[in-house]
Order: sequence, then structure tokens, then C-alpha cells
Amino acid sequence: MKIEKLEILRSIAELAYVIAKADKGLSSEERIAFHKIIQNELEYDSWAAQSRFELLDEVIQPSAEKAYNEAIHDFRKYKDHALSQELKEKAIRVMTQVAEACSGIHENELEIIERFKKDINYGG
Repeated sequence: MKIEKLEILRSIAELAYVIAKADKGLSSEERIAFHKIIQNELEYDSWAAQSRFELLDEVIQPSAEKAYNEAIHDFRKYKDHALSQELKEKAIRVMTQVAEACSGIHENELEIIERFKKDINYGG
């Protein structure tokens, strides 16, 4: 796998982390949901996102804003090389599914998803 795609997959995990922390913090249900969702969405490449999510959750524990900004930085950095429409759609699906996993999408989670769409110029 090319490094650019690996970085985007890791950034998808960062966005999922931001969504999971957005409502009441990161619960065990959200961790479990993330692993199922990422496995379904990324299949064989899911390891890259899973390892990043675990690193954020267990070691780094950045603020939601810091994690979001780092993810957006990578999406913008690789927008001309590896960021396909398909990967943009996967990122949005992962974020949405993580938000829905525990008691539905809250307003602040929806705001993050909409901000992401705007930040990456998503026209879907």
C-alpha cells in the first residue's frame, strides 16, 4: 500500500475518533462499533485505521479539535494523489455510522460531518 493511502486511512480513523468523542466521550460501545464499521468499510486495509484509532484512544488522547485538524491536514496534503471520491465517501460513511452507533446522530456530530464535507469540498 502506498504511504499516501495509508495516511488517508489513518486520517479516517482520526475522524471516527473525533465523532466518537463528540457527544459524551468515547464509550466501549463506540470502540466496538468503530472496529466493526471500519472492518466492513475498509476490509483488508482496516488494520491501518484500527491501529491509528487505538493509538489515539490509548496513548495520545488528543483533543477532538487537534485530531480533526491533523486528519484534515492529511486529506488536503494527499488530495491530488490518493484522495479519491471513493475514499471521501468512505470517510463520510464511517463518520456517520460511528455517530449513529450509540443513540443516534447528535447535533454536534452532524456539525463535524458537515464541516468535514465543506473542508474537503465534498460535492456528493
